Amino acid sequence: MAALVVALSLAPAAQADSFSIQRTADLRFGRFAVFASGWRSVGASGAVSGSGIMAVAGSSTGPAQFTLRYDRGSTSTRPITVAAQVMLIAPGQLIKDGVVARLSAFESDLPGGSLLVSGMPVTVTIANCTTRVCTANFAIGARIDVDRQAGGADLTIPLPVTAILLAVL
Repeated sequence: MAALVVALSLAPAAQADSFSIQRTADLRFGRFAVFASGWRSVGASGAVSGSGIMAVAGSSTGPAQFTLRYDRGSTSTRPITVAAQVMLIAPGQLIKDGVVARLSAFESDLPGGSLLVSGMPVTVTIANCTTRVCTANFAIGARIDVDRQAGGADLTIPLPVTAILLAVL
């Protein structure tokens, strides 16, 4: 009787593509004192303005920073375009160290999304990507209106932003 031998050859599984968004910096309004009420704006470019707030020297300010990342899962150099939808979910009222704050006037350096509205998606396109990992970096700034209950605050806010992959062309 002849024995049946079956040989299996397992090829490495193809790696799947992946998509993610990463917050690389929080929105930073810096450390300040508020006498009654005031506002401070940190733009997507990092420009800072305000009224009724006394900033503490040496405190850090800056927009929130994000990176969209699409890994095609292969070393192909065929040009692709990645389309994604980004959405900001703005936090409501914040209370920290005796300061009550409200965020508004969100702005971004995203093409087509310079003024962001919480809950409204913005489409982001990464065009002509020829590398395995395609990325897009963007910043979000905002205005904060503050009322003092007591003291001052160092306001650093982790903005919640979501992203979904729409298409890879």
